[in-house]
Amino acid sequence: MQATTNDDTSGTIRERERAQRRAIEQLELSNCSAGARVSEVVRDRLANGSERIVVTNANRNVPRELIDHAFEALRYSGLACAPDADGGIALLGMSQPFDELLARVPFGSSGALEGLLTAAREQYVSVMLLPPAKARVP
Repeated sequence: MQATTNDDTSGTIRERERAQRRAIEQLELSNCSAGARVSEVVRDRLANGSERIVVTNANRNVPRELIDHAFEALRYSGLACAPDADGGIALLGMSQPFDELLARVPFGSSGALEGLLTAAREQYVSVMLLPPAKARVP
């Protein structure tokens, strides 16, 4: 797992403060414990002052523009999600922990995205669905 806090490159105080309230995490989202790990990371980052957290699948090449789009989407939605081409999840953003919802997602399967959307709908959590992320070329 790699943890990175957004860097401010604009030089303005407002942008620097905004960047400090955002966090990016890369996790392996391909096994049954991924939901618990995502919940743990989100709780940790929130406790450390981040307001919006984006978790990306470490096995995917997620463009920076898509990550920025996810941070903006979290201003209006409880969750932001970008699918993989295979029905998995490449990016997941949130501004609060959703432990029960994440526990129901079959990470590592082609039904992960569908499971996330179903669980969110049943728990009345809004989801902003973002464009798909492209897989890394080996």
